[in-house]
Amino acid sequence: MSGGWGRCNGLGLPSKPSTRKYFPLKLTCPSAISSFKIAAVPFHFWCPDVYQGAATPVTALLSVAPKAAGFGIVVRFFFGTMAVPVTGAWDLAGIIDWQALLVVLSVATMTLGNVAALTQNNVKRLLAYSSISHAGFVLMGLVAGGELGVTASAVYLAIYAAMNLGTWTILILLRRKDIRGEEIEDFNGLFFKRPGIAVLMLVFLLSLAGIPPLGGFIAKYFVFAAVIKAAFAAAGPSGTLLIWLAVVGAGNAVVALYYYLRIVVAMFIRSDYQPARLSFSVGIVLALVITGFLTILMGVYPQPFIELARSASLPLI
Repeated sequence: MSGGWGRCNGLGLPSKPSTRKYFPLKLTCPSAISSFKIAAVPFHFWCPDVYQGAATPVTALLSVAPKAAGFGIVVRFFFGTMAVPVTGAWDLAGIIDWQALLVVLSVATMTLGNVAALTQNNVKRLLAYSSISHAGFVLMGLVAGGELGVTASAVYLAIYAAMNLGTWTILILLRRKDIRGEEIEDFNGLFFKRPGIAVLMLVFLLSLAGIPPLGGFIAKYFVFAAVIKAAFAAAGPSGTLLIWLAVVGAGNAVVALYYYLRIVVAMFIRSDYQPARLSFSVGIVLALVITGFLTILMGVYPQPFIELARSASLPLI
């Protein structure tokens, strides 16, 4: 890319379109790599198989760390490298409408992730498609742009890390003798034998679904607020596009509630619990306490985390 532009000053873009021969082609590779990293459509195919096939502790790490790093790259790429100071971060001197492209990417990612998760009986695959869907919601903040949009995405990632790691920790805990703890039926009757674990899993699932007053609600509230504010600030088709993005996002949030409640129903209504002793360890207990506490705290008192996310995201733009 630097060779094609003829200079390497932080990958700053030349202002004359005549020097940008093959410019869209040069952007294909970094854009594809970023989409693969965050498991965005159409580079999401690896996610369900890897989540299901990897050991559960490894999957827990994969569900959070690469996604956070990938979004950091995306923010730096679009808001740092790709921004044209004269015309704005999304114009790129009229060559590519990146905002419209990211709207399509966000809608496709959250919709495919949610629809595919509806029919999953394996919890690891269900959470994989859920992770794809959440990537679409994080992209909403990037579509909105500006300080509020990037901060919203950072807040979403922080809250997602807590509630998602908590969910995976419970999956690790449920892996016991002759039971892998990976199917929805493995959660049957959990509340009647381990009510504390069942209630904690309920907290994580409802937070992933965006139910108040948990952290997931604050995460979704911020990305929707950023998109709606950007929609009213924009004029013409751009504002209409952002409004439709918010509408589709709200619909997807409702759809997601269904497959999370499938696990809740198994825990609290079905009674055919598979008797086996759960193996608690200091690490698992500590992880559950920390993630549970943060999931609730970020829902009822999010301001310190919002300020921290703002401070962390501003150097990227």
